[in-house]
Amino acid sequence: MIVKNWMRKNPETISSDLSAKEAMHIFEEKKVPFMAVVDDNKFRGLLARRDLREAASWAISTQDIYEVQFFNERLKVKDIMVRKPVTLSVNDTVEDAIHKGKQFGRSFLPVMDGDRLVGTLSNRDFTRALSQLLGEDEGLHGVSIELNEDPKMTIRKILEDIFMMGLEIKGLFTLKDPDTRKDRLIIRFQAKCFKRIVSMIEEKGYKLVEVIKHENKG
Repeated sequence: MIVKNWMRKNPETISSDLSAKEAMHIFEEKKVPFMAVVDDNKFRGLLARRDLREAASWAISTQDIYEVQFFNERLKVKDIMVRKPVTLSVNDTVEDAIHKGKQFGRSFLPVMDGDRLVGTLSNRDFTRALSQLLGEDEGLHGVSIELNEDPKMTIRKILEDIFMMGLEIKGLFTLKDPDTRKDRLIIRFQAKCFKRIVSMIEEKGYKLVEVIKHENKG
């Protein structure tokens, strides 16, 4: 998985010469936690809504009219933004992005193509990708099958059995159980007879760790 295929393109940007007060209005309007700072198509840094709010709170807490006036009129985006933030390359892998996020404690990373900002990747995007993977919008059912050490119970064997049940498989991946560390085969599928499918899987002797039935809320 390459960053350029998962990043959010054409990200919201802000000028470094805007006042902090103007920037706060933009953040409230866009409802985003971060914005890239760009001047004349050149990436300058990163601004967090949290940092703006902290600056505003500090000015108000001083109860000094001059500090409040300074925040409203003279404090600029360039005075608060993070210069030279951690970035990604369009050719980095998503695994690289996750590693950098953990290493530097970042939930939002600008994506660069050379010295040009071309996108962003954030925890929101990972959540969106997970939602797609689980088929949330498609209304998919799901089962998780524990994989033991029996060589006869391979993923191929399980899939052969399941295909015979008439499932339309939409998603397939493996994860380790956080407690037992045993592998689980996660399957997302469409089927008209959900209960019958679950019963047939159990009759095959497979251990179902999770059974998720999509409820139509429309």
